[in-house]
Amino acid sequence: MAGILNLLEILQLPETTIDVETILTQFLTLSDADKATCRLNTAERIFPAIFGDDAIIHSDVNFSTQNETTWSTNCQLAPGIIVTPQTPRDVGKVLALCRFLDIKFSVRSGGHLHNPGFTSNNGGMVLLMKRFNTVSLSEDRLTADIGVGQTWFDVYKALEKYGLTVTGGRQPSVGVAGLLLGGGLAFQNSERGLSSHGVVEYEVNGEWAFLMLVRNADFVPKIVLADSTVAKVNATSNKDLFWALKGGGPNFGVVTKVTMSTLPNNIWCEGLIYSPGENTNLFKSIMNYHKASEKDPKANLICHFMEDATLFIFLYAGTVDHKPAVFDTFDKIECLTRVLPSKIYTVFEVVNLFANFTTTEPKSHDMRVMTSLPDLDVYNAIESCRLEQLEAVKSVHGARLIMNIQPISSSASRACDNQGGNPLGLKPESQQWLLVMVDWSHPEDEATMLAASRKIIDQAEFVAKKNGTYLDFKYSNYSSRDQDPLAAYGSENLSKLRSVAKEVDPHGVFQKLQNDGWLLSKTA
Repeated sequence: MAGILNLLEILQLPETTIDVETILTQFLTLSDADKATCRLNTAERIFPAIFGDDAIIHSDVNFSTQNETTWSTNCQLAPGIIVTPQTPRDVGKVLALCRFLDIKFSVRSGGHLHNPGFTSNNGGMVLLMKRFNTVSLSEDRLTADIGVGQTWFDVYKALEKYGLTVTGGRQPSVGVAGLLLGGGLAFQNSERGLSSHGVVEYEVNGEWAFLMLVRNADFVPKIVLADSTVAKVNATSNKDLFWALKGGGPNFGVVTKVTMSTLPNNIWCEGLIYSPGENTNLFKSIMNYHKASEKDPKANLICHFMEDATLFIFLYAGTVDHKPAVFDTFDKIECLTRVLPSKIYTVFEVVNLFANFTTTEPKSHDMRVMTSLPDLDVYNAIESCRLEQLEAVKSVHGARLIMNIQPISSSASRACDNQGGNPLGLKPESQQWLLVMVDWSHPEDEATMLAASRKIIDQAEFVAKKNGTYLDFKYSNYSSRDQDPLAAYGSENLSKLRSVAKEVDPHGVFQKLQNDGWLLSKTA
């Protein structure tokens, strides 16, 4: 009974027509076998009783609308309950109930993930964070408080009128929390480090913060931990957790808000479409760009190699009146068309234009990634393999196969280290993150498309290992379900992540009850 009394104290329930205490007591007296049978039914009674219309069960006519808020259709699973909390305190209550009922949960911010089970589950509970949707500036406008239940499109739009931005994501539909917990690629990587290094404070719910919430009704929550408590996490308060959240994934708590440093909003940009016949020349120019960008940390480059065209986005984190010299190596290659005129844009304008390059048709997606030092042999090998796989999947309905080469300069890693570091284990050296993304329309084609992306990345890794350019690191936000990005962070960082997780979540709630994700419990 003590457990129920503690839970009721946490829930702080108003009077309700349903006797929550009776339902919880009845569940507690069941055998383990009966609990397993009655768990979902009990949850379907308890959550609506406590959260009202903010909790919706699978038999509700509006359930499918809430359940389909995922980017990839293969991630639309069949949870039993979806709860849309309004406050960090609500998140804490949800976690407390999940722990009491021993029910699986998933957390969904933007839902822009490609791995099934990471933001949903079958028969469990989904925390839908869409109500955490505010953006507010500090009085001096040096920082912005950002709710995690929105996309970067929303964030940039809100900051546009102030002439400010943050080191957020580059795709409009990507959610705030997922990007930052994986580290995050921004428009200003080389100068500012990864996206997560723009965060100066996290608001998180988790295991050891809940006692504070119970004891102090006026406590302002900052992060919801496994025991439903809320913590304020920054470089001076909970600094080890602050470090872990900059790429350590969903292992420590539910982030509800981040405070990020603001930046000037203007960037120079140009977007060019090339013929695929120029890819060999473009690979050579990318190698030259790797060298040139080591001397110019304001430069950034996005390269998409598609079926019938190659898209290059040239970016420069500064106000210039002409194309910067760091990109001169590409001038000798003739383009087919200019999709983004060479000029100064705001970050919101660029992201808004990026929306035109992304598909809106519902599809299943997968990504697969590897890392190496700059290596022309790797580029040529994967291009050959990519063309072979394009031929192999041409009969698949809705098939798309896109390769992305992301140059990362040594200054990006140094910028991260200069701001307290992160768990990723990046070395301060020029490198390339190589991504293959595949899309398809019908579930029966999943194995074919996954095999295609695996063959391309396997070939890249084979050549890189042969040449001595292979790097272990795998960017978690681009990793496929059978990859193990946390293991590639290095044994020392992995050990520290586990130590932090044990401190903030001693009962392993986020390892045992969280349905899936890049969890320490499944890392080799």
